[in-house]
Amino acid sequence: MSGPYPHVVVYDGVCLLCNRLIKYLLKKDRQQLLMFSTYQGLPDVISKKGLQFPMEESISYYRKGVWWQQSNAILLIYKDIHGAFHWSQIAWIFPRVARDFIYRIISKNRYRWFGKRESCLLPEPSIRARFIG
Repeated sequence: MSGPYPHVVVYDGVCLLCNRLIKYLLKKDRQQLLMFSTYQGLPDVISKKGLQFPMEESISYYRKGVWWQQSNAILLIYKDIHGAFHWSQIAWIFPRVARDFIYRIISKNRYRWFGKRESCLLPEPSIRARFIG
């Protein structure tokens, strides 16, 4: 059961690349389906059972009570906000091992390539209700 938060994107709050993704998702999620939390502030009410990787190593998507991580998380997030026929969904034809290999390269280099903040950004008042934790 997914509880009070059926669709939660959990991200690294100090990562600039991650913050750019969250800004993009907030803009494109017209149905306001997604909720957001940094992994640093994820509330205990959301079970972490089922996670395969530490949250600091992967964007995580809590979708209807199931955790998705790495490339599967990204593709499902895009599917949920853009639909099954969005161009991003073509990536499903590539083996997960290949998608996740590329994901891990980006993840391991994200601070060096895109930068890092000393602390998590606070959401603006107009979107604060979409953030938990």
